[in-house]
Amino acid sequence: MSSIKIVTGVKDRLNGLKEHPRETYSDVIERIVNERATDTHDQPPFHIPLLYVRIHDTIHTPADPIDLSCERDDGEFILYNHEFHLLASAPNLHEALVEITDEFEENWKDYVEQDIHKLSSGAQLFRQKLISLIPEEFDRGDLMP
Repeated sequence: MSSIKIVTGVKDRLNGLKEHPRETYSDVIERIVNERATDTHDQPPFHIPLLYVRIHDTIHTPADPIDLSCERDDGEFILYNHEFHLLASAPNLHEALVEITDEFEENWKDYVEQDIHKLSSGAQLFRQKLISLIPEEFDRGDLMP
């Protein structure tokens, strides 16, 4: 236990937050802190644009930025984009962005750099979506049509 000083206005506000008259200030403050911690999990994701991707150690600017949803959960940043099948989780935003660029490059290798005849029709559509983002990489001519 320790003593703390609380200005009268704050004390009055804490009194107003008591769930019952005998609830201690410590209990009120603890409840508020716990509610605040719980509320951070319920916040909607925020969005950030992915402005650069890496393919074979070359940085490219997509024709349109890829909209990434970002959430925080237990201290982890979770980035995702369903349209381009991207998902990454890391303890900080920088590492999560690095993981997302790795995911993009893996998708590129798995869909764009494969023989189109070996891909399902859905995979071929996804391949075209990726190519539309970085047409100059595909136009280099060293990839299978």
